[in-house]
Amino acid sequence: MSTRRVLVLDAHTTQALACVRSLARAGYVVFVASSRRWALASWSRYCRDRFHLESESVGEFAALRKWARERGVSVVLPLTERSCVLCNAARSEWEAEGVAVGCETGDALLSTFDKARTMALAADCGVAIPPTRAPASFEECLAAAREIGFPCVIKSRFSHYWTGSGFVEGGGTSYVSDEGELEEICRAHRQGDAWPLVQGFVEGAGKGIFTVCDRGQPLMWFAHERLRDVRPSGSGSSLRRSIPVDARMLAPAEKLLRAMRWHGPAMVEFRDAGHGDPCLMEINGRFWGSLELAVRSGADFPRIWTDLLSGEPVSVSAPAGMGTTVRWLWGDVKRLLYIMAGTPSGYPGTYPTLAQGLAEVFGPQPPGTQLECWRPDDRWPAVGEWIQGIGELGAGAMRSFRLRGRRRSRRADVGVRTTAKSLGPPPALAAGTRPRP
Repeated sequence: MSTRRVLVLDAHTTQALACVRSLARAGYVVFVASSRRWALASWSRYCRDRFHLESESVGEFAALRKWARERGVSVVLPLTERSCVLCNAARSEWEAEGVAVGCETGDALLSTFDKARTMALAADCGVAIPPTRAPASFEECLAAAREIGFPCVIKSRFSHYWTGSGFVEGGGTSYVSDEGELEEICRAHRQGDAWPLVQGFVEGAGKGIFTVCDRGQPLMWFAHERLRDVRPSGSGSSLRRSIPVDARMLAPAEKLLRAMRWHGPAMVEFRDAGHGDPCLMEINGRFWGSLELAVRSGADFPRIWTDLLSGEPVSVSAPAGMGTTVRWLWGDVKRLLYIMAGTPSGYPGTYPTLAQGLAEVFGPQPPGTQLECWRPDDRWPAVGEWIQGIGELGAGAMRSFRLRGRRRSRRADVGVRTTAKSLGPPPALAAGTRPRP
């Protein structure tokens, strides 16, 4: 085991840090890579070396593959949709170097990344979903919204849409209260030819159920409840607690993953109002942001998946740490910023007040709450999360500043052209004289 070497991608994510710590304890030598400098997982004492990607592109991943080969890596673990797409696109090249790619292949992978296909699969399996339409034009978006009724939810089909040469970002989720704002929002969520989903709003709490599968066979199940979401309108969590697996979610999740013959990690996310069947929101076909909670609760998914990829004997035991609570501190800071920005336009649910947000960050936490990035034996990531987070805020502010500048420049340019057109040509030119040199 000690000779096994693993490359963990997307080192800026919390799930990467969980993988690095888990795999190092299991005896693996762990390397990391990220498109960000001083990424979170690279601060861990268990990180042997790191690679900085200049971009998330085919060419950079080829350079990464060469770097991994020189270090004897035998498994690569992509942890986001972008890296899964890029690794899967060059799977044969990785495998030719003796490196197992730790994500699903082809259609199965697309079935989890394309939300329209996910919803269609769920409907075929008899799993409850929100009222959903997958339009192919704005006219169909309008018809779908009228049929479903307002307020409705507009959701990008892909979090990251791959064009073959680059990614088109998804716009996440927006809420539309009337027809007047529908077209602008739908076009903002359009990715190439992929128009967004139109869905009905579903009340209830966001809940996830997690596993690693071996060709459709779940090896272990784990569940947690979200105590706070990073985005109060719905997202990954900043505070979560492990709970027993709910049979109401287990049955539909298992049905879906068996139908797909899923191979690898998966998070199946539901919205649960506490009565009736939970509604499927999405399937994440990769490791999830709250992975550290699972590991601390005894569900060591990174080790299970990497052992399976490496051909090692897979040892599985039921998680024992029910009631474990883990807080992502920087996630709570981000949540406070979302609260300060105000309720998203058209959002029909309840939204926390600024006083509540401040109390969440600075007030007492549930008894026994553990910090995600802090461990007594691995302290530096607790510093790294702040350096990385503040850097992200600065980069985001700079992007917003540049965007506003471009918009002002365009408006000024349009104003100059409009004024010039209304006034006619300059007098000297109008009179037929030559302009002065």
